[in-house]
Amino acid sequence: MIRRKTVRLNETLRLFWKDNPELYHKMLEARVQRLWGELFGPSVARHTSNVYVKNRVLHVSMTSSVMRSELMAMRKHLVVTLNEHAGSDVIDDVMIR
Repeated sequence: MIRRKTVRLNETLRLFWKDNPELYHKMLEARVQRLWGELFGPSVARHTSNVYVKNRVLHVSMTSSVMRSELMAMRKHLVVTLNEHAGSDVIDDVMIR
């Protein structure tokens, strides 16, 4: 199929994400999981054993009880920071175990 009109890549991606919102949301969830270790530093990443998103809640398993209690105290800040860096309202809460 020959196309006569060129289309910019960003326009093509925007149309793809618009047609597939569930894939877009999954991509944002993966971005939040990746951002967890990048935003909060290597010490938090080192003590994190499992990170996943389920029902708009970020579940994080920590190996350090001290770090877990510190992060629990700043849960709202974590949600705001992660959503801000993800570029969308991806998660509503953080559950740290």
